[in-house]
Amino acid sequence: MEHLLNDNLLKYFTQYALMEGSTSALSLGGLKNLLQNQFAQYLKDSFSLDNIIKSLDKNNDGSISFDEFVMVVKKLTGAGQ
Repeated sequence: MEHLLNDNLLKYFTQYALMEGSTSALSLGGLKNLLQNQFAQYLKDSFSLDNIIKSLDKNNDGSISFDEFVMVVKKLTGAGQ
């Protein structure tokens, strides 16, 4: 089951990353768009979303890797608890 979830997450991540000209990273804005479009039912408010996104960008490079994306989705959906 988790394998199917990761396949879908990879599909979404790649789709949005390609729109930005990458396959390995998303900008913070691209991540926000992806989450708002594909995971809207899990978003309580934009403040919490912004805080989650900022907490992921540990090196402040303005981009999110696939592994970081999986962490944010698990945090949003409660799957990582």
